[in-house]
This record gives sequence, structure tokens and C-alpha cells, in this order.
Amino acid sequence: MLKKLLIATVAVIAGTVVLSKVTHISPKVWLGDCCKAVKNMVPPEVQLKQLKADIDNIDKEIDKNLGTLARMATDVDQFGKDLARNQDRQAHLRADISDMHQVLKDQAERVVYHGRKTDADDLTRKLEMAVTEFNCLKEKVKVQEKIYSEKKRTLSAAKDRITAMQNEQERLKVLAVRLDHELELVRMRQIENQVTDFDDSALSRAQQNAKDVETRLREIENLIQLKKEFGRTDTTTLETIKGKSRAEVLHAAKAALRDEKDVTEAITDFDNDK
Repeated sequence: MLKKLLIATVAVIAGTVVLSKVTHISPKVWLGDCCKAVKNMVPPEVQLKQLKADIDNIDKEIDKNLGTLARMATDVDQFGKDLARNQDRQAHLRADISDMHQVLKDQAERVVYHGRKTDADDLTRKLEMAVTEFNCLKEKVKVQEKIYSEKKRTLSAAKDRITAMQNEQERLKVLAVRLDHELELVRMRQIENQVTDFDDSALSRAQQNAKDVETRLREIENLIQLKKEFGRTDTTTLETIKGKSRAEVLHAAKAALRDEKDVTEAITDFDNDK
């Protein structure tokens, strides 16, 4: 299988190279045109369906990023608490250093510190340790403040990114609804074109025949009117076509029966009825 795939790949590459040499068109241009042609072959209904699927996938991406965002927020909160404790310790050391420095300025062997008498040498060692811790803590707090500021900035940027994703998702949803509506209008226009694009020869013939009949009837009516006007009538008029009156029919029937010798009673009945 891999051998066949390799052979097919080599054949495609070789054909592309030969075609590019013959036509003087680079393979990149050929590939781009082929991709564009294949893309245009995809129906818009399928593309719209893929768009809706991509919009739904944004929710999964947001949910995944929300988990990361929650861990980032927890880390920022914990880091802020640690920084606050170090800042409190730094402030406490600053106050102690100031108090011990004030007490040791008297150069006495015994001094009073926080209401208790203590040896000046012990308090000096305690002051030295406090100064060392304060200086180390001061540098640590500076670094922590910078890191904390950067963590908060990163967290804010992540929140902005998720908000932008949500806003873009809503915009795409509105766009998908509009495209769905436009696609339906295109379908309706296609159906309309299919309905109107038919052979109307039968309809045209029927309309022409109706027009011819109407014209013929008007000609007959005008002929009847002219014959009445000039005192000329015949049996081919429209009145004859429309049929005789009852009296004319009865008269014709009586005349027909008169010719039959064996129906004299029928003639009498017709005379009595009349």
C-alpha cells in the first residue's frame, strides 16, 4: 500500500514538474488553482453546514480555555496572598529596626526594649539579623511585585481573549443566520427560474385558438346584425346554430306526423294540446 502511494506521489510530482516546464507556470500556482477549483466544487449548503459546526466547536475551545483561566486565577490569587504576607513582614521588620535603632543610640549596656530590660549586645545582634532579613525580603518583594503585576496582566489578557472569542462567536452566529436566509432566497430564485423556463408553445397555441374563436364569433354576430339590417337571413346564422323555439319545434313535429297515415290520433292530440 505504501509502495503504491509512493509511486502515485512521485507520478504527481513528475507530472507537475513537466507541466510547469511546458507551460512555464510554477507548481505553486498550479496547486493554488487546483485547490481553488476543488473549493468551488463544494456546494454552499455544505460550506454553511461546516460553518455552523465550526461555530459550535468554539464553545468547546472556550470551555477548555476556561479551565486554564481558572488555574491562572487561582495561581494569581495565591501569589498575591504570599506577596501580601511578605509585605506585612517587611513592614513589621521596618518598625522593629526603627525601634531597636532608637533604643541602641544611647550606647548603654542595658537598654529597655518593648518595656523589658535587655542586654545591648543581644539587641544589637537581633537588630543585625532583622536588617539582614529586611534587606533580603525587600529584594524578594520587589521581584514578587513585578511577577504579580505580570501574572495579573496575563490573566487579564486571557480574559480579554475569551471575551473576544465569545463576541466573535455571536457575530458568526448572526452571520450564519443571514447566510442561511440568503441561501434560501437563492433556492427560491432557482426554483422560480425552473418554473418560468419551460416550453410555453402549448399555452401560446391555446391562447391563439381562444383569440381566433373569439374573433370568429364576433364576425358571426356582426354578420347576423348586418343581415337583419338589410333584410337578408339564412339558416347558417348564429340564431339557427343556437336552436329553434318551442313553437317551431312543435310545428315541425306536427308536420312530420301528418305525413304518416297511421298516426292521425297523434296529430289530433297535438291540435288539442295547442
